[in-house]
Amino acid sequence: MNISLLAAYTKNGRVIGNNGKIPWNLPSERDRFKKICSGKIVIMGRKTFEEIGKPLPYCTILVISKTLKSVPEGCLLLPSIKQAVEFIKTQQASEQSEILIAGGQSIYEQCLPFANKIYGTEIFYDFKGNSFFPVLSEDWKKTELEIRTENKITYQYVEFSRYQ
Repeated sequence: MNISLLAAYTKNGRVIGNNGKIPWNLPSERDRFKKICSGKIVIMGRKTFEEIGKPLPYCTILVISKTLKSVPEGCLLLPSIKQAVEFIKTQQASEQSEILIAGGQSIYEQCLPFANKIYGTEIFYDFKGNSFFPVLSEDWKKTELEIRTENKITYQYVEFSRYQ
């Protein structure tokens, strides 16, 4: 099973959110999220799920939370990353080759040591925020894919892979 992180963050400050909200509006970045997530299991924390606010018809969402009592139909609720991975191994092992991690900060920090790929969107604008994407160690190799400008915000799609 491959674990990949999927994140949009500011290039300089590594901001991913501000008070539980995504501080930018980039429809093309949301389209990329949908394309990458389609048909896959996506793990996210409670705050990230609350920002999205609903199940997504193109993927299965596993919400990690110790405080939520329930999630809408079409999503699954588990209390920890460890239990989510065990659930996936026992329930979906033969069907899933890639599991996606979609945030927030704590979930990224917990999963980064086990990940082997990152789908990133680096935003060249200094948004204020209070949640951040982790700094990557030198064992990650970056590939720059495409630069875009949308809603007066320049950003680039990147992928990272671990050195083998």
